[in-house]
Amino acid sequence: MNKTIGSIMMILLSVSELALAQIPGTQTGLPSAHNSQECKSPDRAAWMPKANNVKALWHMDGTAGTIANGASIASGFSGGPAAAATISGNTLSYATSTIANFRQAITATGATATDTISLTNSATDVSAGTWSFWVKMAIPSSGQQRLFYKSDNNSGAGYLAAIYSDGTLEFVKVKSSSNMKLQTCKLNSTYFANTWRHIVITWDGTTTYTADNVTNQTGVKMYIDGVELTNPGAADTTRFTGTCSNTGNYGGYAYAQPGSGTAGADTGLPLFLMGINASYTSPTATAFTGSMDEFMIWNVALSAAEVAAVYKHQKCN
Repeated sequence: MNKTIGSIMMILLSVSELALAQIPGTQTGLPSAHNSQECKSPDRAAWMPKANNVKALWHMDGTAGTIANGASIASGFSGGPAAAATISGNTLSYATSTIANFRQAITATGATATDTISLTNSATDVSAGTWSFWVKMAIPSSGQQRLFYKSDNNSGAGYLAAIYSDGTLEFVKVKSSSNMKLQTCKLNSTYFANTWRHIVITWDGTTTYTADNVTNQTGVKMYIDGVELTNPGAADTTRFTGTCSNTGNYGGYAYAQPGSGTAGADTGLPLFLMGINASYTSPTATAFTGSMDEFMIWNVALSAAEVAAVYKHQKCN
């Protein structure tokens, strides 16, 4: 009799453990089919698309308050490259992030442009790549504001991304004669400004073309919150504003050009996530102003589905 009761209790415990394992938020590792909306840590972990191709990751976590000159911005995984802060005006600081599952973010006032976060490391030398990061910022009041920058002062090598005062988001692959670039239609400031947005830019490594750029042959795609920033025209008034008449010519983007000349090697060039170094002022821009978090670099271009997965699990939705 006692053996029978013991067997029943063991069965009940096994059933209970199985049920618990199926409750969202109790698992680790890859999400199961029934638990595809599970909140995931923004780490280079098993769930991360092409995790082995993640070359750099900065969680941008630290004790709330001003970031000191020379402070290390730790890598998000063992063996990854750390960045460093160069500070003269005390305009960069850590603050608690309002995104669930994140910890802190770095906030920049932009008041001292030479306050930078940068590194020189081969992990950022990519012949194809994906750049993923979160920002909370306003559309600039004038000119353009850098999101990231790695170039030989716009002479013939490197890459950069910026947002313009009209709401255009741009990625540039620097070439010796004219740059390869892609520009989105104008972002709606009500949609974008001062709201945490997940930006992803992918580049498949293509730098040479034999045809025109009618269908966005730059090999670049840009996304916000897991959705590509292509505009079907007047239909999408939530993300975009104003007219964007060229979308039919550039695969849903406002403008694309393959560029000309050679794309030099990125080796040895520093990457700047915030700020503008006095030796790297071209093209003219202002320093990033706002908050940034969870900056990641892959050495491959993620697919649209993979970009959506990164957004879904980092945002916990």
